[in-house]
Amino acid sequence: MTFEEMERTMEFILKQQAQFAADVQILRETQSETAKTQAELAKAQQRGEDRMTQVESVILRLIDVVEKVVEAQAHTDQRLAETDERLTRQMADTDERLNALINVVERYISERRNGKSES
Repeated sequence: MTFEEMERTMEFILKQQAQFAADVQILRETQSETAKTQAELAKAQQRGEDRMTQVESVILRLIDVVEKVVEAQAHTDQRLAETDERLTRQMADTDERLNALINVVERYISERRNGKSES
């Protein structure tokens, strides 16, 4: 190998080494950016998981509240049914007494018209 060939070979190797070093630097920068992006994504995922945990907690509390409302509504419905039944009986009793009073008043008026009034 002549001196010129060796010089060209060394120049080629140096250029290749410089290109390799530049490529490695680009890869390091890209890796650094990728690591930052991955860290940001991990944080975002954790925030999403935290929010999901909060949503699950709220849903469980809502289920508990709805169950209590259902129980309270069933109790209210039962009380309203009992009250309705009681009021229906009371109205029937009131109607009976009112009819009896009407009969007494009509009889009294009828007797007064027929001249059977007591003086």
